[in-house]
Amino acid sequence: MKPSKIYIIAGEASGDFLGAAILKKLKELDFDISIIGGELMKAQGLKSLFDISEISVGGIVEIIPHIRKIKRLIKKSAQDILLKNPDILLTIDSPGFNFRIAKIVRKLNKEIKLIHFVAPSVWAWREKRAKKIAKIYDMLLTLFDFEPPYFEKYGLNTIFVGHPAIEYFSPMPAEKEDFILLMPGSREQEIKALLPIFLQSVENRPEKIIIPTIPGVVELIRTILGNRQIEIETSEDKKRELYQKAKFAIVASGTAVLQLALSNCPMVVCYKLSSVTYNILKYLVNTKYVSLVNIILNKQSVPELIQNNCTAENIILNINPIHFSKQISDFSELKKRLMNKNDLPTSAILKSILTLSRS
Repeated sequence: MKPSKIYIIAGEASGDFLGAAILKKLKELDFDISIIGGELMKAQGLKSLFDISEISVGGIVEIIPHIRKIKRLIKKSAQDILLKNPDILLTIDSPGFNFRIAKIVRKLNKEIKLIHFVAPSVWAWREKRAKKIAKIYDMLLTLFDFEPPYFEKYGLNTIFVGHPAIEYFSPMPAEKEDFILLMPGSREQEIKALLPIFLQSVENRPEKIIIPTIPGVVELIRTILGNRQIEIETSEDKKRELYQKAKFAIVASGTAVLQLALSNCPMVVCYKLSSVTYNILKYLVNTKYVSLVNIILNKQSVPELIQNNCTAENIILNINPIHFSKQISDFSELKKRLMNKNDLPTSAILKSILTLSRS
């Protein structure tokens, strides 16, 4: 039997992590694989059509200067998919980029099965998106157990698979060591907005400072650091160890928050957007919390310092050993909400892909 052909697209660092976890499973089978991904996916021995750093832009007004290039890469991606004619196109996260590609592919080749992994946050804003993607995709895989009903009501085959982070990040029973992690995000605009504030907040602390990050932004970080002698770490294995042993982290809101929580690393969560983007989102988003930990637990477990509240002074005020101890207690609840009851997340994902490829 001819091997199944699958094309996988991840649009940013969080999707690159998820894509790499899936690739490890797919490589055990006889799949013909093409990718658009980042360093972690390429580390699986595959060549990406382009590097995702070219499209890793967040926000609303922040994306405007990059629109022409992103449109060109959407067209290039769709052309490559149609040329390679895979049995399955798996898009991961980055809905603004991936849904546009999927729509073109669906229109021009109805034989390719389309799967999207990581449901768009319709429970937070723009719920009507659920109906739109139900018209494009054959299957949706979700990270969280409360998400399927939002899409199933529109007839989309939606499966809760769980979060692969639980297979890679876990607490270490040993004592915490005397160092702090600064994690200002993976996008250029995040790092420029947050890293100077993070540095100011730890300026007079005695602990060692380490910045875990991805290779593509190391030079930007070094530029901001100037003459400061601060360690930068890009090894994924080393980063997992750092998360387990760190005293605490100051982190940009995103997937890293979950990874730290699963590693029992207490944290202060921060985020800043342009004032225009923030004011638009303030009226669109209908969740009480920003960080995934607080959203999943439905309570303020980790402090969230957003926009004007994101200052060095406020970060310092929230570095509290008593509160950090309470966070670690709360983190024990997370794994239950992120685990598929029947399979590990990557196994559940693989089963779903195989089921669709044979249908």
